[in-house]
Amino acid sequence: MSADLENTNRSWSWRWVLGVVAAAAVAWLFLGPPRVVEQPKTPVPPAPPAYDDSVNLKSSLESALAGVKASLQGVSDAASAKAALPQLEKEAAELDKLRERSLNVPADSEGALAGLVASDRPALDGLFDKVLAIPGVDSIAKPAIDTLRAKLDALGKALPFRVRQETK
Repeated sequence: MSADLENTNRSWSWRWVLGVVAAAAVAWLFLGPPRVVEQPKTPVPPAPPAYDDSVNLKSSLESALAGVKASLQGVSDAASAKAALPQLEKEAAELDKLRERSLNVPADSEGALAGLVASDRPALDGLFDKVLAIPGVDSIAKPAIDTLRAKLDALGKALPFRVRQETK
């Protein structure tokens, strides 16, 4: 009987050990470290073609130059010069924005933009000189006109320069 008792105790202890191991394995499956599910890799779509903003840029440039002309044509005395200053400053800021946008247009469009600035420049210079010749207006309008001239110079020179650089 002692042999049967010994076999029963051994089989009972192995069953108990196997049960604990099985319970631990199940607990590990459910409570173990999180599984990282690898996401399928999606291909990166190709970059869209560059947007040619030259048409919008040209119309914006024409509008800005027309705004400068209109503001200058309305100046006849010191009071009208003071009234035109906010509009001239607005147009100067617009020319800055246009210059920044012009850096992104294709080289073949830059010639048209530079031509637009060059063709309007004599008329604008005439208006600048006419306004500055009005008595009492020089001290009021000169800073704004100098700023506009500098911005037009920068815009007119930057465009053809980039065309020359890219064709070398």
